[in-house]
Amino acid sequence: MDIGIFEGGAIAVCLGLVGTMWGFLQKLVSSKLREQYEIIVKLIDRINRSDDAAERRHNALIDKTDELEKTVGALSEKISFLQGRLNSRGH
Repeated sequence: MDIGIFEGGAIAVCLGLVGTMWGFLQKLVSSKLREQYEIIVKLIDRINRSDDAAERRHNALIDKTDELEKTVGALSEKISFLQGRLNSRGH
């Protein structure tokens, strides 16, 4: 029996194990990266939805403020008119 055959076989087995391990690790890292990518995409989508909701609330607040300013302006005009009427009666 030649010892070289056993050494060659052992080297082949070791190389096979290293190759198998390399393939397994590559698949594992690839799947983990894919999971991380999906999580990051979901997080970005959630932040975008949150920003959109905040912008809608801000725009609604601005609209309400504009309406209140118009109402206050109209009431101010009415008060001025009534004050003028009261002042003209007093004289």
